[in-house]
Amino acid sequence: MFIRSLRVAPIEEDTYVTRIPVVRHLMQRESLRLTSPVTCFVGDNGSGKSTLIEAIAIAAGFDPGGGPLRDRAFRGQIHPTHSPLSRWLTLRGRDIPMRGYFLRAETHYDTVTVFDTLPDAEQSRHEMSHGESVMSILGEQIDGAGLYIFDEPESGLSVVRQMALVAEIYQAVRRGAQFIIATHSPIMLAIPDAAIIDITEEGLEETVYEEAEAVIATREFLEDPQGTIRYILE
Repeated sequence: MFIRSLRVAPIEEDTYVTRIPVVRHLMQRESLRLTSPVTCFVGDNGSGKSTLIEAIAIAAGFDPGGGPLRDRAFRGQIHPTHSPLSRWLTLRGRDIPMRGYFLRAETHYDTVTVFDTLPDAEQSRHEMSHGESVMSILGEQIDGAGLYIFDEPESGLSVVRQMALVAEIYQAVRRGAQFIIATHSPIMLAIPDAAIIDITEEGLEETVYEEAEAVIATREFLEDPQGTIRYILE
């Protein structure tokens, strides 16, 4: 594993990031240890999953807009609105490899545009569907012992494609890769031996697959979809 722990230093500035649950909790801890080659952060909207994933990626050397690690073709080409959290974030572990990819669901379209301008681009990925372009790029970029940081990789992927991505991740881990993922998908959470860290208003807690909220809610819905919908509507 390349990143074994992360720490957020006390933030003295008046900034909105201190009001984000995950940041509040991390400032109260000495550090957060990553115990598995695959770490999945889960939590409700607004818990700070994407903010944390983004900050980890920037601290590791990725461009804030996403793309391959330390690739000059992507440096500064995408201009997302990103938080200043990486200024207070420290990553501990061993040297970050030269191989890696940062997938951001919200900037994927712009990332595809950069890929299409590269000299070796054989087919325009803008001619593909969102899900097809995600799988095409990840199939090309996930290659052995690298660092891969994904923010909601399930966005645009069918159920079957999500399963295919789980298999891709599993094979890469066996070759020495590390993945840090923010997700709402019960399929992505099923990656073998993934550490699932739940972000709530109360704190950060490692949980097991069967107790993850996304899994419980999906299972309850599938067991009685009509009853669940009636309950919601009433």
